[in-house]
Amino acid sequence: MQMTKKLLKKYSSTISNKLNGYKIYLIIIFLLIFIPLHSQYNSFKIEKPYDKYSKINVVQVDFRDYSTLVHLELINGSDIGEYFYINENFILKDIDTNKEYKLLNSFNIPLENSNTFAFTKSYGEKINFTLEFEKAPSNLKKFDLIEEKDSDSAFNIYGIEINKSESTDMLNLNDYIDETPIKYVGYYYKDGIQIKRFIDESGVEIALFLTLDNSYGKYLRANILIKNLSGNTVNINPENITAYYISKLGPNQSEEAKILSYTDYMKKVKRKQNWNAFATAFSESIAAADAGYSSSTTNSSTAAFTSSYGSAYGYNGNTFTSAYGASYSYGNAYTSSQTNSYDGNAAYMAQQNANKNIENLSRQQYQIKKSLSDGYLKRNSIENQTEYIGYINIPYKKKFKKIRIDLPLNGENYVFIF
Repeated sequence: MQMTKKLLKKYSSTISNKLNGYKIYLIIIFLLIFIPLHSQYNSFKIEKPYDKYSKINVVQVDFRDYSTLVHLELINGSDIGEYFYINENFILKDIDTNKEYKLLNSFNIPLENSNTFAFTKSYGEKINFTLEFEKAPSNLKKFDLIEEKDSDSAFNIYGIEINKSESTDMLNLNDYIDETPIKYVGYYYKDGIQIKRFIDESGVEIALFLTLDNSYGKYLRANILIKNLSGNTVNINPENITAYYISKLGPNQSEEAKILSYTDYMKKVKRKQNWNAFATAFSESIAAADAGYSSSTTNSSTAAFTSSYGSAYGYNGNTFTSAYGASYSYGNAYTSSQTNSYDGNAAYMAQQNANKNIENLSRQQYQIKKSLSDGYLKRNSIENQTEYIGYINIPYKKKFKKIRIDLPLNGENYVFIF
């Protein structure tokens, strides 16, 4: 009888230990299923937000295996639209430890080194964008986003405190970026002058830069180049071009500028100007720029993202391709490890020599065969494979901050802001 009691006690203890073990196992399984390994948060208290004429909201922070994603929303506050880019030296700073985490990638707004702007056309227009930083600890409580310290214009947000009591699901980056599709404008410099240009997927390229014209009064001259490689004829009508001055940033601050018509221009001009030489130089600078950008690309693997940024455009078979950061697995993205090099003359000559190759014979349909340069811009039909160059004059306004020029062409409105 005594032996039976001992055996029962022994077996009871064994069963109890096993049950406790099963309980612990079930608790672990429960935690793995119902508690996320990497937390996401969308509730914040911010001490010093970015709230200039434009505004930036912090939407969500996602802690991933190899990086930290900060999802943001930009709301344009300029009456005439604005260009935006991200400084590649952007950092996320942990306030408690003072440790800094570098920017890896930018989604939907280009980096400064890409020679590309994202732009908005109207007041209140939104851009969803995401910044990817080096992995910060998931116990991060309070941090700063610093694009450029002590700068009034930089995207600096201080004292972002995460409400850790409210976690959420991970944001789908593709869907988030797709909510606010945007266009991009490229730029480069020639002899100290910034030239902005659009390269449309249809095969139309438009470039524009400003100079000051004092020959018969004081005017801003908008020098315009249009390359048509669309396969169709496009029509340009100067009467549809509009310009707006802005003297103060904010809503309802723009003032339409009356563009000088061709008739009024001819009444003012006393002498024939040497336009042909100027037009030729403009055309050659665009041709060299088209041929002359190369990229040295560093690939980086961050979380589920693999980035490989290249700045290139051209023709692939019968399809025009325009790629500013297109080789990214999530929409338009830019990696901070990109460096660009430029040798316009060498690249231009290389392009001319390459035209002798049999391979490029099949692409001659995508080469400019005719160049028209009328001087002052007039209404014209621009045939396929034709380049058209001209200018318009806008009466100069003192103490303006920016000027916007809208150029409608082929059903699209191209916006240039200087």
